[in-house]
Order: sequence, then C-alpha cells, then structure tokens
Amino acid sequence: MRLTLNHALAVLAAAVCMGVSPAYAAVNGSHAKIPCTACHAGQAAPAAPAQKACLACHGSYEALAKKTEGKFNPHDSHMGRVECAQCHSMHKKSRFICHDCHAIPNRTFKGE
Repeated sequence: MRLTLNHALAVLAAAVCMGVSPAYAAVNGSHAKIPCTACHAGQAAPAAPAQKACLACHGSYEALAKKTEGKFNPHDSHMGRVECAQCHSMHKKSRFICHDCHAIPNRTFKGE
C-alpha cells in the first residue's frame, strides 16, 4: 500500500496534536486508510481504543469467536472477553497474550 502525501501529512499533524511520536502515529495493515477518529474519537491523550470502537466495525465478540473457531480460539478462551488491544495493535507489532503462558505454534494475525 502506498501512502499519499496528504495522508502522511494528516498522520503527522494528528501525532503532533495528540502528543505522540510520528513513528507511533503510523498505522499498519488493513486499518491504514481509516481516520484516527474512527478508533480514537473523544480521546484527549493517546490510548488504545475501547473495545466498543473495535466491535462497531468488526461485529460482536461472539461473532468474532465464531469466525475464529478451531482447535485454538483466542476469542473464546478461559480468560473471557479480553480487550482487543491486549493482542491487536495497529501502530506496532501485534502479539498473542496467550503466548505468555501457552506454547501455540504458527499463530499469525490476519491482515496485520
């Protein structure tokens, strides 16, 4: 994906206004063309979006669990309903918190 000059300037301006480094403000993957306010509306300081912001586009938590059914399902775990930002990040590399305790091989994030 190629960033346009206008998009790059908008990211830089948002970073300055929110007090974050421009390197952190860059968005990766499938969310790169979504405006910051779609996920961070009403936030005075940089923070992970609330789960309700994620689910507004991605559907219910139960629907996500259905989409990721299988032997290992991170959206249907013994930890309950985990905040999306615990694993997913659009500004840096995402990581499975399940790996903190479990040895689950070959897990990748779709679209990131």
